[in-house]
Amino acid sequence: MKKLGYVLVVIGVIALLDACHIGGRHTVIVENANGNERRIEYWGHVYFTGDSTGISRISPNGKVKYKNSDFEVIAESDYNGHISYQFNDGEKKKELDNNEKISLARAVRDMMKAGHDK
Repeated sequence: MKKLGYVLVVIGVIALLDACHIGGRHTVIVENANGNERRIEYWGHVYFTGDSTGISRISPNGKVKYKNSDFEVIAESDYNGHISYQFNDGEKKKELDNNEKISLARAVRDMMKAGHDK
């Protein structure tokens, strides 16, 4: 019975660490220029497409948040690596329309310019 208690404690700690992204990579890039703030925050690893217009992959349970002035996009990966996107506090979606693809491409290029390349 004592052994079962230890196993449950270990499982609980692992679940807590995973849920809080503890032990994973967490990076924040913030720039302020002329009253304009750009903030890039990500957990895990984010990989962009070869043409710098989108996100090709995010490590499982990873996320990237990009905010510049009044535009914000959040892209996050589930445990299986499927990416969902959320623009300006809208609903989460897996497929993007043309305007969203253009906005994402601008954000990706801006993130790369700010030094985020992986």
